[in-house]
Amino acid sequence: MKKLLAVLMIMIMVFVIVGCKKDDEQTSGQAESKGNVQKDKGNDDKDAQKDKDTEEKITLKFLYWADGVQKKLVEDAVKAYEEATGVHIDAEALPADESFDTYIQTRMESDTLPDVSYIGEGDIMKYDEMGILADIDDLIASGKIPEKLQAVTVKNPDGKTIGVGLSNQLVLLYYNKDMFDEAGISYPPTKVEDAWSWDEFVEVAKKLTKDINGKNATEEGFDPSKIQTYGVGFNCLMAFHQFWALHANGGGVVNADGTEFLWDKPESAQGLQNIVDLVYKHNVASPAMYTFASAIGGVDAAIGSGGYAMYTNGSWDLANIPAIEGINVGVGVLPAMKEAVTMNCGAPMAVYNTSKNLEAAKEFYAYMVDPAKNLELIKTGAWLPNEAAYYTDQSLIDSWTADLQKDAVETILSYSTTEGSIIQWPAYYVPAYNKMNTEYTKFIDKALSGEISVQEAFDLCMPAIKAHFESGTVE
Repeated sequence: MKKLLAVLMIMIMVFVIVGCKKDDEQTSGQAESKGNVQKDKGNDDKDAQKDKDTEEKITLKFLYWADGVQKKLVEDAVKAYEEATGVHIDAEALPADESFDTYIQTRMESDTLPDVSYIGEGDIMKYDEMGILADIDDLIASGKIPEKLQAVTVKNPDGKTIGVGLSNQLVLLYYNKDMFDEAGISYPPTKVEDAWSWDEFVEVAKKLTKDINGKNATEEGFDPSKIQTYGVGFNCLMAFHQFWALHANGGGVVNADGTEFLWDKPESAQGLQNIVDLVYKHNVASPAMYTFASAIGGVDAAIGSGGYAMYTNGSWDLANIPAIEGINVGVGVLPAMKEAVTMNCGAPMAVYNTSKNLEAAKEFYAYMVDPAKNLELIKTGAWLPNEAAYYTDQSLIDSWTADLQKDAVETILSYSTTEGSIIQWPAYYVPAYNKMNTEYTKFIDKALSGEISVQEAFDLCMPAIKAHFESGTVE
């Protein structure tokens, strides 16, 4: 009996131990399972928060001006960037007028500046002086922005790069090939080293200027009061062909790094006098509406109408040549006075140092200033590449020149690969440029109308202009 009780007790203990162990395992398993569910839920919450934070960090505000085809191309480039990176770009197109600067000023006052935007050439120094622009030297040093043309690279007085121009817009010489053929005159050269001298240019302009009786300006009996076709006309905003003339004659506005004032040099005054003499001395350019602010219009209006044999304007007018019917338009380099040069412009883009996502803004900036993202626009000639390699690497040259006429391509490549032949518009890098220019316009029309000489006009305004330059400030 005692043995039987002992056996029963042992069996009960075994069942109890096994049962407890099983209960423990179930409890432990349930707890572990519950813990895993909570852990997974916690990870999901963290991932969701991370995604939310990431989305908030990479939303960038981008302001630009464009319309028509250009607007569509910018929109396509922005969409491609969003798809490739996941960054959301809040892009807004504004009119390309004075309202853009007003808009930026308003946004600054309300602390709602964009992350990236276009900027007018004459405004970038002002924004830099306000202290709201970030430098992009880190992007250039890292290679994220390949070497750009010096002529479109914008540096502030401290030597920091604060922007690059979106396009390398050049002043070119357009001409009516049919008029040259009829007069038996060789076409303007397309290489900088072959540029006509000023005297050669004037002589050609005289032969191409004709009165209503068909006599040109070199012939006896020519009537300058009844001119039907002028040898040359100017557009390109008066600042461009006037300032070009200053530099072409060995003077200038300021030197390349903005440290030396050149505007009051005798060579500068004589360069502009050469332009004025085309109107009043040689009778080969129209005096009508010849003021600092006026201009004829585009190539279609000047050459397309038959009123001018040659015409200076920006490279953007290349896009309009195919629409000119019945006239063969050629392109060449500008004539030389003492130097064979042109001037350029091209609105820069900038990054604002107020951006809450500065690194992301800079990445987007590097993307947008890549010529490959604007290639369809560049192919038309409306823009030209801002990157040095696009003028030296044949495969890159081929990528944008196929639809442009041969003489235009040769001219553009010659300017862009000849050292010192492109004069950067001083608005890019001279802080006081706008107030200097304002003073200039008060007096220069008296010279442009032939009322006084250019030197006399310069004598009146240069002391104040030089004082503005020496102030080193925008305001």
